[in-house]
Amino acid sequence: MHKLKITGLFILIIGLAVFGGSQYYINRTYRLQLEAGYRRAFRELAVHIDGLEAELSKLLVANSPTQQFGGLANILRLVYAAQANLGQLPAYGVNLTRIKNLLAYIQTAALEAAQGMHSVQPASAMRDAFAQLYEQVQYVNAELQAQLTAGESKASWASWRGLLPASLPQAADSSPGSRYPLVQALLMIEDGMERFPDPDFPSELKRLKGPLPTGELISAAEAVAAARAFVPETAAGMELAVTNQSEGEFPTYTVTVKVGDQESIAVEIAKAGGHVLWMINPRVVREQRLSEAEMVGFARQFLKDREFPEVELIETDFSLNRLMCSFVVSEDGVLIYPRLVKVQVAADNGEIVGYQGLAYQAFAYIRTTTPVLSMEQARAYVIETAEILEQRPAVILDPNFEQKLTYEFRVKHGADQFLIYINAENGAEEKITRVEP
Repeated sequence: MHKLKITGLFILIIGLAVFGGSQYYINRTYRLQLEAGYRRAFRELAVHIDGLEAELSKLLVANSPTQQFGGLANILRLVYAAQANLGQLPAYGVNLTRIKNLLAYIQTAALEAAQGMHSVQPASAMRDAFAQLYEQVQYVNAELQAQLTAGESKASWASWRGLLPASLPQAADSSPGSRYPLVQALLMIEDGMERFPDPDFPSELKRLKGPLPTGELISAAEAVAAARAFVPETAAGMELAVTNQSEGEFPTYTVTVKVGDQESIAVEIAKAGGHVLWMINPRVVREQRLSEAEMVGFARQFLKDREFPEVELIETDFSLNRLMCSFVVSEDGVLIYPRLVKVQVAADNGEIVGYQGLAYQAFAYIRTTTPVLSMEQARAYVIETAEILEQRPAVILDPNFEQKLTYEFRVKHGADQFLIYINAENGAEEKITRVEP
């Protein structure tokens, strides 16, 4: 019996040793793979930044549209690659805003220059902006190459673990003086970029910032009245109250309606003008009793009762027994795509359980203009191999939120269908969207 216990204990010790050894091996393998990934991302980042510096320098002396276009294409490719590499580095918890913004500035500048290729020497007008960006890329590239060279001279790639952190929390939580060399190098580059002025070219986030609804400021009581008028059936006999106010660039009131034991219905009202921006009813819709056509009818009636202008349904999306109906304003047969309004309908009884109207209110200033080209003339700018299925005039927005009067052509090319927007003034191909047949 004693020998049996000793044998069992021996087997247990051997098993624990084998288990511990396997866990150590797995952990060591994982750490080596992680570090190898960091090394690869860092080296690729250095290579791509070096290539970006070279392409920017060539763009500054390029004088033909052909050379400029080729340079812009290479710059965009290198920026995308560098952004991906930067995201793979162990810099969590470390502020690298200036480096990230630099890549975003270059991307935006290259895109705007490339989109102007129909003009003569499109990059020439932006030469000063590219020169300013080039100076910053020169600095970043020099520092990255110096750090890469220093790391390679200290140790071989196989034992270069000391240069790169294997633990993300360890790199982020340690003090700047005790961080691993790579993170410390990135911080030094970030700090060194403070001596450069911020580029005048707008960032991508600023480009995505559109207009806001306008009007005279209203009080909280007026916001409650606006919410009650917007959902009169739901609010009848109920108490409405302002439960939240947001300030800043776009101040709003949040008005809530308590309906029995259900969660409160929320209505967001803009302080400027008292516009209803959105409404949501969190009621759970448990079954579908209505067809899609019936639910679309409820959505149309909802807009009609609130005296919305003529709208056209452009899309529906059914989820969780709710149908989201997307409408755009139609003015004299012209679709005003920026003025988008969404209405969500419950599939059990047709109740309106959601509404989105921010874009509709923000782009209220848009009006149709007189086209220079006729529909037939615009058709000539559509690729000949495409079969035109539908056509109609439409107003869309460019990346700078400027309205463009276009002709929308729904075409079939092979097995795919697309919406092609041709500028009604000069025939430029403004936008192409792939759609489901």
